[in-house]
Amino acid sequence: AGGDGAVHRFIIDRPSLWWPRGHGEQPLYTMHASLHDGAGVKLDAWSGRVGLRRAELLTRPDAIGRAFAIRINGRPIFCKGANWIPDDCFLDRACDPARYRARIEQAVGANMNMLRIWGGGIYETEAFYDICDELGVMVWQDFPFACAAYPEEEPFRTLIEHEAQHNVARLARHASLVIWNGCNENLWGYHAWGWKEKGLVAGRTWGPGYYFELLPRICARLDPSRPYWPASPWSGDMDVDDGLDPNAATHGNKHVWEAWFGSDYEVYREIQPRFCSEFGFQAPPTMATLASVVEPQGLRRGSPALAQRQKSPGGDERNDRHLEKFFAMPEGFDDWHYLLQVNQARALTLGVEWFRSLQPACMGTLYWQLNDCWPVTSWSAIDGGGRLKPLWYATRRFYAPRLLTFQPWEGGLSIVAVNDTDEPWQGNLPIMRMDFTGRPLCATRADLDVEPHGVQRIALDNASLITPGDAAFEVLTSSAEGRHAFWFFDLDRNLAYEPPSFDSELSRHGDSWRFTLTPHTLMRDVCLFADRLDADAVVSDQLVTLMPGEPHTFIVHTAAALDERALSTPPVLQCVNRFGRRA
Repeated sequence: AGGDGAVHRFIIDRPSLWWPRGHGEQPLYTMHASLHDGAGVKLDAWSGRVGLRRAELLTRPDAIGRAFAIRINGRPIFCKGANWIPDDCFLDRACDPARYRARIEQAVGANMNMLRIWGGGIYETEAFYDICDELGVMVWQDFPFACAAYPEEEPFRTLIEHEAQHNVARLARHASLVIWNGCNENLWGYHAWGWKEKGLVAGRTWGPGYYFELLPRICARLDPSRPYWPASPWSGDMDVDDGLDPNAATHGNKHVWEAWFGSDYEVYREIQPRFCSEFGFQAPPTMATLASVVEPQGLRRGSPALAQRQKSPGGDERNDRHLEKFFAMPEGFDDWHYLLQVNQARALTLGVEWFRSLQPACMGTLYWQLNDCWPVTSWSAIDGGGRLKPLWYATRRFYAPRLLTFQPWEGGLSIVAVNDTDEPWQGNLPIMRMDFTGRPLCATRADLDVEPHGVQRIALDNASLITPGDAAFEVLTSSAEGRHAFWFFDLDRNLAYEPPSFDSELSRHGDSWRFTLTPHTLMRDVCLFADRLDADAVVSDQLVTLMPGEPHTFIVHTAAALDERALSTPPVLQCVNRFGRRA
């Protein structure tokens, strides 16, 4: 009585702990609280679901620099996910609970365990975090400061303080929210983007008082149950003028844009981040989504209609430049559309598999971005129509609990097995060099023995195995438990792919179709674009690489009647064999 607050502590006996997906269950408790006056009259009441867990951020200095790892209930978690933006330009649609659930379930379907709510967006509504609580998806929550200088004078400062207090208190009950982050790229921008040299912040405040003082103080007072970090990226050095680069690879978390803005995506392998919280590569939306907003005459390279849907300055030219490194530029729009989507998926596959192979030095990858707010050429895996781009299917593979990948290492080549499960991964690993007709040229075996949540790197020091006789017509392959790894010895434009040749069979099963393809030669990155036949069609898989005689069944969910001939020919059926040296 007479005070303005009170603290009540109580003990829950042997609670069931909340875990991120892939690491345990997500039990949620319903809590009821009420406030009464001295006469027992209820003055206020609250109820809500809570999950019980301990969230920590490990940032200790080490032999490399400064670590960055999320630990839940004492276990370091490798974070696999993407950045999240508002799902529509109009927030009444973007915040629809059904839409939230559809999109978060798509993230879960791609084996993600974390979403980063980007600082250029919004605090989402309760429904978003409720669904993440249920599904075990960790949330990295940026405060809404992004890519800009923010004044610290009144009345702006008080408005910021009130807004932050309200949202920290509102969201504190959610088990899924595991880290607060002060801003997106503002410390990096001040340090490296020429703000000082251009006079943009001369004599002005620009925001560090929020990130280093106000926001951590609010979080410590209202929400001490989870860590706070001042920025993404940030190296941990508070001297933003003369200290360590906020985007240093060796310290804290890093944004890796050297690939998209640089020469090509193979540069990912030159970077060894501690935690990569933003990196991405572009591709157009699905054809069904694109055709819903662009007239047929606009579906051509360089059209004004397509240029309107490219919001990255120079993005279309950059996409073409990246594409021409690996492929001869195709003449037709449909082939160009397909190859851009292949390039996006390959870029993120290379980056994520490389970063995952580095753990525990690297403990997270959150690529840019999961979703889109309108139909646009962008970095997303799910386009503005809610349809899955090929990148989504690639994500499901490279974020799988167990991953097999070839990686260059210390001047040689290794095969790396990554095991994010609670069980050891053991077995006999076949590794073979063969030509594109499936003829074996050299083979060996290795012992697969990966501890739970561990990584095994096997150096391939057999020169006859890894040295091709004909680099244009050979591939290195390995597989374990249905997980395949491939290593090609040259760029697609130089590879002597055989023309696509296969047998096919189409049959209907209830409300879906089964299209089985059996190749006569290696077929790389096979995609079945059923949305070109029915805009609502959903395909079970994309970007499938098959060896001769290895059948693969695509399941197409659609109420429409499908035709085997249409499914068997471009632009519905595509594979990169059409774009090699012999094309």
